[in-house]
Amino acid sequence: MAVRRARKARRPRTARGTASYAATVGAVGGGDLGAAAEEIAKGARELASPWAKTGAVVASIQVEVAGNTALITADAGAAYPAETRARHPLFGNRKHWFGPPGEPFLGPAADQRAGAAMARYADKIDALCRKAGFQ
Repeated sequence: MAVRRARKARRPRTARGTASYAATVGAVGGGDLGAAAEEIAKGARELASPWAKTGAVVASIQVEVAGNTALITADAGAAYPAETRARHPLFGNRKHWFGPPGEPFLGPAADQRAGAAMARYADKIDALCRKAGFQ
């Protein structure tokens, strides 16, 4: 009788195009950069909440700060097609195309909340200037 080898663990299946979509905000860095990026992420959550039926897109919006860059990502399955307006055929039938779910939310949130994010980050710049001796 042949000995059966254990099967390799399967990777879970995911929909195509679930890679993270990112918007980058570059600046001097520091704790306030994350707070400024969180202001934009908050706007993106508000824009995505009306059309995100399960709330997965809203829950997947995150802010990561590394050095002088803040990365705002949404990696739920519906986030990429909604933001990029990607369309897909019905089971490969190119006569019936489906549009993306929802509407873009990261780009418009960055446009709408840029002023509030800059004001939040200006506090950091003011503190740096005061520390350097400027008035």
